Amino acid sequence: KGLALLRLFLIIHHQQRKMNRTNIHLNMRKKLRKSFFCLLSTIIICLWLFSCDEHICKIYSNRSFEDIRSIAYNTKEAFCIVLVDSTQELSREYCLKNKKNIDVNKTIYNIVDINISSNEWYMKWLCPLSLPLTCVFSEEGTLIDLIPGATKETFLYTAKAISDKKITNYHYPNRFKLSKCTAISLLNQVLECKMDLDQGIYVPTVLSNPIDSLKYPYSFYWGIVGELMENDTVESKILARSMLELETPYYLQLFKNEFITAKKVLNPDFEINDEPSIRIDNDIVSLSDCKVGENVSFVIPIYNDGKYPLKISKIFTSCSCLSLIDHTKEFVVSPKDSVMVRFNFRSEESGEVTRDVFITSNSINRPILYVKILADIS
Repeated sequence: KGLALLRLFLIIHHQQRKMNRTNIHLNMRKKLRKSFFCLLSTIIICLWLFSCDEHICKIYSNRSFEDIRSIAYNTKEAFCIVLVDSTQELSREYCLKNKKNIDVNKTIYNIVDINISSNEWYMKWLCPLSLPLTCVFSEEGTLIDLIPGATKETFLYTAKAISDKKITNYHYPNRFKLSKCTAISLLNQVLECKMDLDQGIYVPTVLSNPIDSLKYPYSFYWGIVGELMENDTVESKILARSMLELETPYYLQLFKNEFITAKKVLNPDFEINDEPSIRIDNDIVSLSDCKVGENVSFVIPIYNDGKYPLKISKIFTSCSCLSLIDHTKEFVVSPKDSVMVRFNFRSEESGEVTRDVFITSNSINRPILYVKILADIS
């Protein structure tokens, strides 16, 4: 009996230990399952917050207008396109200041460098006098305000335009010599036409006011594109002639491809190699052994490699110490010919100096030609 009782006791004890181990495993599994669901919930919440931050709080760089407009439309907030020139000090200053002065809690910023080819259309559309330029848009992509500079006032008025979604009274000098309110209204119509044409839609009446009031190549160009899409060669030629009347060195430099389109509309046999083409020997002229207060003359030969006359509209210098001796007025360089332009340099200070010469013309390749003058004065 003693052995039987001992055996029974051992069996019962073994079963109790087995049950305890089973309960421990079950509790551990419950705890692990609970921890897993907590971790999974945390990950989901973090991903959601990160997604919100991507759309609401991020400052983008060189994203397309369509991308930024789509993000802004989904968040129902205004957005800003800031045009900067990465080669200019003031634009770099803006980029340094924006982290402290920009409130990105509910606003999307897209900083675009106009030196990137995909961003060139902003310059053609707005023709700004200076950069940086902050363009404030509604969530639908309608231009609300244009705010130049990188000052404290720039950021204050930008915040006001974003908050009120209305144009501010901050000054905006423009090439069109129009009030800011009028210019923005017309520029919106040009933008609307461009966006429509990108989708294959053309409504001629949208451009009527911009063509009449802005009188700049971009509105005419989109009119030409639209009329060509409608196969209306008569109206496209009328617009092309009007556009070519606006040709200046500045516009030719900015709208080179657009002017080529207009010329091809008027002349199907147009060849770019036939156009006036300016060339000089060197973009840098070095003057050595200069003396303080003494005149030093030098010559810059200007060549025309095209088959049509090259019209030099004006030659500018960056300093009164550098002056033209001849060809002070507009002159023409015949096809396959050259003209020698003489300059005089006189400095009243010693050391190394850098000056600039700007030659403006109807040249298709370099409408505004820059020549750097380096002088070593003792």
